[in-house]
Amino acid sequence: MRPATFLWFVAHDLRLALRRIQSFLGAIAPVRIALILAAALALFHALAWAAANLALGYAKDGREELYPSVATAALFILPWIVSQALTNATRALYSRGDLDLVLASPMSPRPVFAARSLAIAVESVLSVAIFVLPLADMLALVVDWRWLAIYPTLAAAGLSGTGVGLILALVLFRICGPRRTRVIANLIATLIGAAFAIALQAFNIAPATVRANLGQALARSHMGALLDADSAFWTPVRAAAGEPSALAIWLAASVLVFALAAVTLAKTFANGVAAATGAAAGATDGPARLKKFRAGVGPSLWLKEWRLLTRDPQLASQIFLQIIYTMPISVVLWRAMGPNGSVALATAPALVAVASNVAASLAWLTISSEDAPEFLVTAPVTPGEIERRKLEAVALPVAILFATPVAVIFMSSWQAGAITLFYVVAAATCAALLNLWHPVVGRRSDLLRRHSQSKLVGIIEHLLSLFWALAFALTAFGSPWALAPIAGAIGVLLTQRPRRRTLAAA
Repeated sequence: MRPATFLWFVAHDLRLALRRIQSFLGAIAPVRIALILAAALALFHALAWAAANLALGYAKDGREELYPSVATAALFILPWIVSQALTNATRALYSRGDLDLVLASPMSPRPVFAARSLAIAVESVLSVAIFVLPLADMLALVVDWRWLAIYPTLAAAGLSGTGVGLILALVLFRICGPRRTRVIANLIATLIGAAFAIALQAFNIAPATVRANLGQALARSHMGALLDADSAFWTPVRAAAGEPSALAIWLAASVLVFALAAVTLAKTFANGVAAATGAAAGATDGPARLKKFRAGVGPSLWLKEWRLLTRDPQLASQIFLQIIYTMPISVVLWRAMGPNGSVALATAPALVAVASNVAASLAWLTISSEDAPEFLVTAPVTPGEIERRKLEAVALPVAILFATPVAVIFMSSWQAGAITLFYVVAAATCAALLNLWHPVVGRRSDLLRRHSQSKLVGIIEHLLSLFWALAFALTAFGSPWALAPIAGAIGVLLTQRPRRRTLAAA
């Protein structure tokens, strides 16, 4: 491939994506990665084979009766691809690698942007292909060979989802500006990726009459309506089932959306990269904002950690994602409590689990990802005081985040509020102490893969969160067995307390 051509840039961007995957996996050998991937594919094919046989048991023709199941899967996959595309497009805008250098060269930005867009589409599709394609293989083997059309349908979904994600990223850049887009885009990407989970929770929370009416509306959908299987809304589903006309329409529409985004937004993307680079430089090179210096170890360390936390664009989206995906615990508990169950009391175990995860993440950011550890070691301050001040800096964001939901529970019942407050504080304290006693050095950008260096710390951290959430759930049901997980959490934590503290470990 000749340099500075479209295919050359595609290969370059895919190489960068491969390096990100290798960095995420850490120091695992390539042979071991291949074995893990082969084992995962074998497992997913086995599960898909069981699902295909189950589908064949109740689907007479193996096609139209499976449409609702395929549509449900599409509602998971399409938002996820858009979410991944939005995240990757935002990363490309703010990347300080070679992109600004390439765009500054005397060449058109269109092949650069088109190649980056195609790499984003491939990366987004691969994140779901390992789960979807085994099902396509088994459906084709057991049910009907035409289900192999899931392959091109998924590729088309990657193109259309990437086009939508790129448009959203550049629209946000225009509306919100280069400084705010990164955080807002991460939040929106998290919300889009979890959209179906949120809708599913809303459906489960809805009264039985609402769910019954919705089911009847689906069953009695008239010809040509939105929910009719022959409507345009079901085109991706019919394309996945192998209908030639639907597959051709879906492929053409997806390629058109992707081409329009890749061709028409190239100049906007190039200007956005320049603006994002200028915004990053202007964050420190702009007009100086003089602030009153606060003397003392405590205020200085607090302000330092809080400022670093507010600058982290990934942190808010990760906290939001944790909150979303722990809410099903609340739905299950609320339904188990019966018609007189308290919604406030049912949501509290989810708050406990989220408090544990958030406190662990913040503690890792402040303790293990310290950018200047040698500066703190040489300061005339004891390591114990530094650790105490860092934990105090973690406590304030946790308190601010959970003050409102705990206050709502207090207004519902002061007893439930007091119990919730106790468990939230206990879970957050245990998670923070675990990360204090067993620091795993890493960069702030490694927040999502912080457990890859120490699997044991990650397992214990999740175990503590499970213990405290289970203890609260048993307390909510008035069971004296709640003392068992409390004792388990305290016992596990005490086994991890270091017997001898050294300056190097601190």
